[in-house]
Amino acid sequence: MKSWFVASGKEGTALELREVPEPEPKAGELLVRVRAAGLNRGEFIAGHGITGAGAAKPAGTECAGEVLTLGDGAGGTSVGFKVGDRVMGRASSAFSEFATFRPGDAIAVPGQLSWEEAAGASIAYLTAYDMLWPGGELKAGEWLLVTGASAGVGVASVQLGKLAWTLVCRTGTAGSPTA
Repeated sequence: MKSWFVASGKEGTALELREVPEPEPKAGELLVRVRAAGLNRGEFIAGHGITGAGAAKPAGTECAGEVLTLGDGAGGTSVGFKVGDRVMGRASSAFSEFATFRPGDAIAVPGQLSWEEAAGASIAYLTAYDMLWPGGELKAGEWLLVTGASAGVGVASVQLGKLAWTLVCRTGTAGSPTA
């Protein structure tokens, strides 16, 4: 399969298109045919060499596509996906023809979303969800303070908080040398 890699070194950063073996899903994982991938801050960090020089790394951390294969145990009630389902979320090597999703990193794509919309929203909503419920145990009627509500995870937190019947207080901060 074709897969993009990010290579950072002293001479700069480059994207490399490579031919690599198709991944095989491990126990509980989903193998997905990638239809669209999202570009986010992680790719920019790697692309600007902020993480330092080193071996080329597979590019992409979020995508959307259709389930091709279920790893052992991936069809159980804890994951609930089947071959042919439309999924989005965190995936390894998302800038590839095929990618694998770990259990809990895939979300069903809502019917009204295109592949591109699903791929571009998945990381923000998964991160917001993880912070608000498993991490924060947010309950209906509670207050939710979202600082930096103008970026992806902040916007997703505001929207999810409203859907959960919480009282949302959102803030944004900005400044300049004269302010």
